[in-house]
Amino acid sequence: MNMRTKSLYPFAGQYCAVDIFGYSSNGIPGIEIVGVGRHARSMKEKFIYLSREKKLKFPLKRFVLCVEGDVEGKKFKDEEYRFLELPLLMMLWSLTGHLPLQALEDCFASGKISIEGEVTTLPLTDHEQMSLIDLFKLTEDQSLKVIAPDNTPVYEEYYHLSYEGLMQSMN
Repeated sequence: MNMRTKSLYPFAGQYCAVDIFGYSSNGIPGIEIVGVGRHARSMKEKFIYLSREKKLKFPLKRFVLCVEGDVEGKKFKDEEYRFLELPLLMMLWSLTGHLPLQALEDCFASGKISIEGEVTTLPLTDHEQMSLIDLFKLTEDQSLKVIAPDNTPVYEEYYHLSYEGLMQSMN
C-alpha cells in the first residue's frame, strides 16, 4: 500500500512545505522514517509508544515513512521538526489499517503530539490557510481536508477531519 500527504513545518520564522509519502512492503518487519535526519529515531520510538498505549497490533510488514523536502541537515530550534509528527503518525496508522483513511493525498496535517496523545497544531492565520492551495499546487477541482483537533480554526472552504473523531474510529 502507498500513501502521500502534505505538511508544513516552521523554520527560521517561515513555514516550509513538504510532501510526506509512505508505503508498506513484505520486507523485514519494522518502521523506518526517512528525511528528518537524527530526529527519526525519537519519532519512531514515540509512535511505537503511542501505538502500544492504544494496544494496536501491527501486521508483520515493513513500514517506510518519508519526508520529501528541504528538511535534512537543518538545525531546528525548539523542536520545530516535531510539527511533522501528526502527519507521519496518521500515515503510519493508516498504512497499518488502524485508521479508516484510504488516501491522504488531499489531506493536510501539521502538528506535534505529546506522549499523552495531545496535539498542538501550527497556528496558521486564515490568510496562511488560504495560501495552502497555491503552496501545495492543488487544482481548482481539488479540495483540501485538514486533519486537526476539534478546537483548531480551519478555513471555511476546507473540510475539517477531526483528530478526535479519527481516534474514536480506530479499530
